[in-house]
Amino acid sequence: MQITTEQYKGFTIAVTPMKDCGDLWDFEYRITKTGQGGQDNDPAPAITRSQTAGGHATPEIACLAGVQVARIEVDNLLALAQTPAA
Repeated sequence: MQITTEQYKGFTIAVTPMKDCGDLWDFEYRITKTGQGGQDNDPAPAITRSQTAGGHATPEIACLAGVQVARIEVDNLLALAQTPAA
């Protein structure tokens, strides 16, 4: 399977399509800070998530959907990092 990789706002997003039941495709994505390995002992470990509901018609569409979801998560991470502690 083809993994889609994209650089976005200082992060690397890697999306892997996965075959689901009923000939539909879901995805798993991994977000790492660009330039870091994303290992558990890194200051910013990788985030891995998957979508296993819904399904998409092709692996390419599943990858596009995964990139969009991962971008939203990156945006949220960056917004939380800028929010002052109460």
